[in-house]
Amino acid sequence: MFRLFIALPLPDALEQRLGELIREFQPRGSNVKWAKPENIHLTVKFLGDTDEELVPEIGRAIDQIAARSGACKAVIDSLGGFPNLRRPRVIWAGSSLGIESAAAIARQIDLAMRQLGFEKEKRPFKGHLTLGRVRQGKNIDELAGILSGYKLEPLTVTLDRLTLFKSTLTPTGPIYDRLHESPLGQERFGG
Repeated sequence: MFRLFIALPLPDALEQRLGELIREFQPRGSNVKWAKPENIHLTVKFLGDTDEELVPEIGRAIDQIAARSGACKAVIDSLGGFPNLRRPRVIWAGSSLGIESAAAIARQIDLAMRQLGFEKEKRPFKGHLTLGRVRQGKNIDELAGILSGYKLEPLTVTLDRLTLFKSTLTPTGPIYDRLHESPLGQERFGG
């Protein structure tokens, strides 16, 4: 069994900028497990524990959806938290502009994965980039205040690939391996 998810990986420039942002927030003393910048991505569907024999079928579905979907352009310009910024369990960066095309891809992926036996998404798509997970509430009020008042300089990005990732959980954090990747908007030919 593989632990799988489908995501839109980030361009290097956005990974670097989010890494700078995380380094800025790390010394605040809160007990937060911050993400490694190279592990940050826009998840479109979490599949969970999956029989590895399904990987080729999942890859074909990704190819078909990617071929008929254009690249996603978005403006990363906000910080937030789940369930909210006053008492966040997850700290994220998000987009107020241009996330609609990623939401459309997420709907297509959800439908294709249901045809392969995966459960339908229970919640509507909320495009976000997880920066960190709060382990406990130590000094969280201070961090929440900083986050809610932080003015994130908008960064325009193009998300141009749809990727199937395998996630291996380790004590030092997850390790993500790319099992399949398709460029968005490019028909694939082959025999």
